[in-house]
Amino acid sequence: MHHFAKPAEPAEGGLRGELAELIASFRERLAVVEIDAAGIRVFEVRADEVGATRHTRRASAKWSTLTVSGEEVVDAVHRIARDLISADEADPVLIARIADGDEQQAALRALRRWRPSARLVEAPGAKVGELLGELAAEAPLRQTYDLIVARERAQDGRLELVGRRLFGAGARPGDATTVAVTCTDAGGMLLAVSAWSGPLQPSELVSAHHAPLPPGRHVLRAVLERPGLVRFPEIPGLQPDTRTWEEVVTTLPARLQPAPGPGHLVCAIETAGTREEFEARCHWAGYVIDVLAERRPDPQQLQVSVVGYGTHVYGTRRADRSRPAFAVWSASTGQARAALESLRPTTPTYPHAAQLEDMLAEVSTRLLRQPANTRTALLTIGARPPHPPRSGLDRVPACPQRYDWLALLREMEQRHDLRSAVICDHPPAAPTSPWHRLGSTAVFRVDAVNAEELAFRLGLVSEPAKALSLPFVSQSEDSGGRN
Repeated sequence: MHHFAKPAEPAEGGLRGELAELIASFRERLAVVEIDAAGIRVFEVRADEVGATRHTRRASAKWSTLTVSGEEVVDAVHRIARDLISADEADPVLIARIADGDEQQAALRALRRWRPSARLVEAPGAKVGELLGELAAEAPLRQTYDLIVARERAQDGRLELVGRRLFGAGARPGDATTVAVTCTDAGGMLLAVSAWSGPLQPSELVSAHHAPLPPGRHVLRAVLERPGLVRFPEIPGLQPDTRTWEEVVTTLPARLQPAPGPGHLVCAIETAGTREEFEARCHWAGYVIDVLAERRPDPQQLQVSVVGYGTHVYGTRRADRSRPAFAVWSASTGQARAALESLRPTTPTYPHAAQLEDMLAEVSTRLLRQPANTRTALLTIGARPPHPPRSGLDRVPACPQRYDWLALLREMEQRHDLRSAVICDHPPAAPTSPWHRLGSTAVFRVDAVNAEELAFRLGLVSEPAKALSLPFVSQSEDSGGRN
């Protein structure tokens, strides 16, 4: 049987192990003294506010410099130790002797006189400064890192800030975790990582980045690159947020706006007129749909219908058979936007009214199949008022189908709690104009439309309020962090 001698451990390997152990366990500070052929260097290792290990070189002196004033090496090193190395035995000291000789022996005696418990490691050829940098980057986390999130208080619904645990003390570089949160703002959310100290003030922000994520629930993957650096590698477009924490807190709402329930917008667009008139009407219909797509991205919560209507035909032997054209019914915002492009302008066949009442009749019939709890809104965009059910003093001919536009509108208001708004080519000329009744919720001119206000008044979006820029979690989801 052959017996092989155990190979000697490399000098830097022994020093690496000793330093790694001390860096992981020191409380306030660690002093590391390097003694080599040229002189002496004193390093101090501390943890910063976010638990990242930092090292600095406090002193560096050649042997010739220490004795230039006639002072003995042992006295000069003792003076340096007294000035730079803590006398508290709770603060560990490690001496790395890289070379040996009279000066090195004298320095060791001086250091041991000041701190008898100092560890000595013989480490020929080691470079202590470089080794400290490597070990600091590899050091375990010294305190907990949380993602700052908002949740509703159970007692009153007000928002409060809490921490969702990302990494606990002892986590090492390369560790990864996931956290589920909800983005409530169409502009994205702020991912602020902190060591937590209170309900409104983190002890120190580790990082703060804006994540351009859409509203909805997201499962975020976080990676501890090293103490002091957390990455979210699967989120493209992260940008540093340079605001102070006080600035972030002042922008937060006291409460979340309740999300509106299921909604249905019917966009009715008059197609009769010039191409410019028609395109202006379609522009605003599309703009309102775009606002809803941004504010209400869940296709299960909002449907949009698009219908085009023209003018009746009079003075012919044949009865008018023209009907409104439904481009799409109860579709998503994206489908409605595409369907809008299928409408085409038509030539007016009667100048003073349009088949708006026929559109109301068709819409009323289709709404009968709609769930009862749906917020229903009608947006009519055009120039000509509806035909009356019977001819009157204004000499506008009656609707060929004898539809009563006002009765149809009232029926939908009572049956479906309908809200109706209009965008007119020109402002209604008279107080008795049908446009005022058709736009009982809002009347806008085609050249002065506030689409956000229009969507709010129709009850399809919540009132504009402060956006919640931080991730949101419900009471049932919140766990594993600090309150």
